[in-house]
Amino acid sequence: MTDQLLANTVESARKLLDRQRKRGLFFANNVIFGDPAWELLLALYIETEQHDCVKKGDLYEGLSVSTSIASRWLTVFLDQGYIEICENRGPDFVRLTQDAQTECTDYLNSMRE
Repeated sequence: MTDQLLANTVESARKLLDRQRKRGLFFANNVIFGDPAWELLLALYIETEQHDCVKKGDLYEGLSVSTSIASRWLTVFLDQGYIEICENRGPDFVRLTQDAQTECTDYLNSMRE
């Protein structure tokens, strides 16, 4: 993928994530309208594309969901093959698998069509 295409998909992911977070500004109970799995997936996509591996704690800081909910979703993502542990960095670092990156990129590209 060219650098420009990558930049476009990362920017699309950022915009989707921002839109989701802005809902909390308008609705008193953001938990009802939140989508923690999607928010986590978008954040993982952005971080994986930009930095390869992300420390779980750093990932949790930017989310609008609790650490315990995000941690449970990471376990689901790991079990389903969406993320992998960055073996060279230790168990606290994760990244999207290549298949998950491709699926996210394809989805984000389809949003621009």
